[in-house]
Amino acid sequence: MQKASLWHRFKMRPLVAALALCASVCAMADGLKPVSVPAGDLTTALELLEKQSGAEIVYRPELLKGLRTGGVKGTLSPQEAVTQLLKGTKLTIHADKSGVLLITGTDGAAPAGDSSPPGTGKKQGEKSRTDRAAPAQSSSIAKEEPGQQDSQKEPIEMHEVVVTGSRIRGAPPASPVITVTQEDMARAGYADLGDAGRGILQNFSGGVNPGIAGGGDQGGYNNLDNASALNLRGLGPDATLTLVNGHRIAYDAVAQGVDISAIPIAAVERVEVVTDGASALYGSDAVAGVANVILRREFDGVEASVKYGGSTDGGNQQQRYSITTGGSWTSGGVMMALDDSHYTAINASDRSYTSTLYGTQSLVPEQEQRSAVVAGHQNLAEGLELEWDAYLNDRTSDLTNDFTTTAPVTTSGIHNLPRVESYELTPTLRYQLGGGWEASLSGTYAHSKTATHSQFFSQGAELYRTFLGYDNDMTSAELNAEGPVFAAPGGDARLAVGSGYRSAGLDANVVRTTGGVSATTKNFNSTQDVYYGYGELSIPLVSPSQNLSFAHALTFNAAVRNEDYKGISDVTTPKLGLIFEPTANVTLRGTWGKSFKAATLYQENTAPSAYLLPATYYTPPPSGGGPVLTLGGGSPTPLQPERATTWTTSLGFHPNFLAGLTVEATYFDIRYRDRIAVPVSPTLTALGNPIYNQFIIYNPTAQQVLNAIAGLPTGLSNQTGQPFDPANVGAIIEDFLSNVASVNARGVDLSANYSMDIGADSRLSLTTSASYLESERQLSAGQPTLQLAGLIFNPPHWRARASATWQRANLTVTSAVNYLGGESDNRYLPVEWIGSFTTFDATAQIKSTANEGFLQNCEVGLSALNVFNKKPAIIRNSNPTDPPYDSLNYSVVGRFLGVSFTKRF
Repeated sequence: MQKASLWHRFKMRPLVAALALCASVCAMADGLKPVSVPAGDLTTALELLEKQSGAEIVYRPELLKGLRTGGVKGTLSPQEAVTQLLKGTKLTIHADKSGVLLITGTDGAAPAGDSSPPGTGKKQGEKSRTDRAAPAQSSSIAKEEPGQQDSQKEPIEMHEVVVTGSRIRGAPPASPVITVTQEDMARAGYADLGDAGRGILQNFSGGVNPGIAGGGDQGGYNNLDNASALNLRGLGPDATLTLVNGHRIAYDAVAQGVDISAIPIAAVERVEVVTDGASALYGSDAVAGVANVILRREFDGVEASVKYGGSTDGGNQQQRYSITTGGSWTSGGVMMALDDSHYTAINASDRSYTSTLYGTQSLVPEQEQRSAVVAGHQNLAEGLELEWDAYLNDRTSDLTNDFTTTAPVTTSGIHNLPRVESYELTPTLRYQLGGGWEASLSGTYAHSKTATHSQFFSQGAELYRTFLGYDNDMTSAELNAEGPVFAAPGGDARLAVGSGYRSAGLDANVVRTTGGVSATTKNFNSTQDVYYGYGELSIPLVSPSQNLSFAHALTFNAAVRNEDYKGISDVTTPKLGLIFEPTANVTLRGTWGKSFKAATLYQENTAPSAYLLPATYYTPPPSGGGPVLTLGGGSPTPLQPERATTWTTSLGFHPNFLAGLTVEATYFDIRYRDRIAVPVSPTLTALGNPIYNQFIIYNPTAQQVLNAIAGLPTGLSNQTGQPFDPANVGAIIEDFLSNVASVNARGVDLSANYSMDIGADSRLSLTTSASYLESERQLSAGQPTLQLAGLIFNPPHWRARASATWQRANLTVTSAVNYLGGESDNRYLPVEWIGSFTTFDATAQIKSTANEGFLQNCEVGLSALNVFNKKPAIIRNSNPTDPPYDSLNYSVVGRFLGVSFTKRF
């Protein structure tokens, strides 16, 4: 018997709803729960019932088009509640053994075609499917294929929902999870995944992102290739693990971050972000959390889209062309997406507040990008399925950095032309072992190549050229299995186990050409091999079906992971989690775990260096007046892993008396130690300061000086203008990269969501969220602990966003307000306060009501971001060529107006 194509509907809700859904899979299908669903649109009523009951309700959207319900209220099983909602219709309900509820017509068949009604979150031609970031169990329900004329019933493949944060099917994750769907991105007016990432409140836009200034205090070379990498809690891109469909891909450039902007939004179903240490589940470097980009796996038809927009102050003219297509059949499906985008630069001449800079200075680089993504699945035999995903990306940028305020870059400055080429391929085999167990075997090969050609100009002539080449690759293989292990009081305890191997490689090549003569200044090829194994156990101790007083549900999760970094360290990291629902309306969660992160390949391969500088450079100068030997760069001894302890606790509230409301508050604490940093900052004022004594040798002997520079690959750079005399050195400052720093990031995340019907065919959804951060850093033992959050060029204490979405018939309108807390500029005296940054956005999606002709199945999108054109505050600079604003926190895009046109065939 052939399997019919998967067609059941899935739409990711906020985390509380997703957790309730996972809990329902573990509970008995006939468990009683209090529900209260008002009369109104049937689709809306079923969505609300899913939130209240935790049941998974499956149907084709056109079955419900135009239908209304009289509502339901009481303590009922999900099946009883759905039955009442369907009264007066010609629909029937069926349930499988896992508790999934299937709504069909009276003959058990669904009508052919797919014309989803407005407001269902489905697009015409798109199949409903719960794509999986981890193994997911299959079950079957008898159902006719659309258009069949006989009464033969065929099984439809169903998959349990898996939320990032647990490897176990049906297990509720104890960690907080943020979900951003493709629909959310459209309503927010995001141009690409980089925009979506910067819109996550827990993410700091400093680190690796377009628009960060390329020098001085504001990020150095962090804008090397115009990439966009996530940086949760501001702990660095290398402390946030980014996955695609649950697997790793290649790092970008040198920072060990992942460029999410390489994947077009058209190919994405949703992004799930775990804002808690996830090392025991996904890898030791998930210190601040993990982000999982989940791709569509099938798509019926063709969808073409054109988007155009620009900043009203000038620059940033955006053009994007995308096409999504694919198909589905009884045993599988495929999705393909192509995307071509062009962004013009924002230059200093485009903004009034940068008029002190030369006009060609780049604030945001020019960019062209072409991307292709393919993902799909195919049943190969009974119980055996192949899944795959792959992408290609090619991005070029143009960045100008002027060194004067009165002349173009060809007089004095740097002109950079970076190009990034990346690709990835991951096949996965899933096999049903029987007894509820499933095994999967996957392999990944990914590559990212960054090539930057730069010209350096001085006094109106080219001084020299450089070529920076950074090739990253990732090879991995992983074998997993998951299934039930024993009967617990609240249901089956389930176990996930797995092991694997991955190898990350970085090939760096830097060539400098002067007067036609080239010299290689950096050249290394390094790999990092890791063997690992993990186990995760989920035990449901109490389930709703037990009807216990003051204990509606209780689940205990435990995970452990061992990672063996060859030649570096062998470390085991644990994580514990607890989810407790004293009533159906309240959810308490808590986690505790350990993390460790090995040094990046760039850190490991940075060469140590030595500079001999005149005593007059230092304040105060060394006694005796001898020159100072400053040692820096990479460590001459192996760097050790960074380590962290993380814990979270959260309270969720979803009351029956106000259906559609969910509220959640989460407290987090990350204690990150042995961080790799340079311990003496700034070096020119370190002499005589006792907090740096452990890194300074005063009045060294000649032998100590010779020992310090012995074996350095680049030798000694003598900048005194005098012959080198080791006996005359006044001090040695050891400022190598070292495991010396510690950071404590803690704070509170808040969110609230409320949806309600207003009138017969309108719906209003209100969403608000906020994040508060304290971030204390001690650069080395003995140094003072400083509060970084709220200081210039660091994450602010507060970020918040509130939005309202109104839907009626073919129109969806969203308005939003974004808040970025103020910061202190303590670089100069007196300390200056930089006020908060508040912007307002508005978007609209209008669907055509035409039943024929070109406008059939068309949609127009309108966006106005930063409607009132809020501008960054002006800051003080000692260097007149530095941008006069905080480029790490404040955007120079200004008011942006955009329009899109989408046609579905």
